[in-house]
Amino acid sequence: MKKTIVFVIALAMVASMLAFAQKEEKKAEAKVDPAKELASAIERGKALFNDPKLGTSGMTCSSCHMAGGTKPGKMGQMTIDPFDALGAKYPAYFMMAKRVMTLSQVINWCIMNPLKGKPLAWDDQRLADLAAYCASVKQAPEKQEKKE
Repeated sequence: MKKTIVFVIALAMVASMLAFAQKEEKKAEAKVDPAKELASAIERGKALFNDPKLGTSGMTCSSCHMAGGTKPGKMGQMTIDPFDALGAKYPAYFMMAKRVMTLSQVINWCIMNPLKGKPLAWDDQRLADLAAYCASVKQAPEKQEKKE
């Protein structure tokens, strides 16, 4: 009988702790502001975009994508178009790789080729941050077509 009472009390304590933990988890989730999280990811991505540590060639993403991707750039003789809402344009055929790729795959292609670095894992926050930054970039206003 005593063992049953102790078991029931222990079970009630475990249930109370689980309920408390779930309540605390919900409080933490409620404090997260998705817009701020995305803005933070974009800022981290912008820093990575200019970080030569992504590779070993001494280049950064901005070596080919001028003004943070807002202006045309060069890679050898090839002109590289400015970014303009890339998130809405991928997956797409990527000419340099000669296949259809996602934006994250293109980012990794650039890290592995011009930057001579190791590709980032699909679940690496840095890859998500770089994709968030690239997708957020709009073409420089002076280069956009005028709408009439």
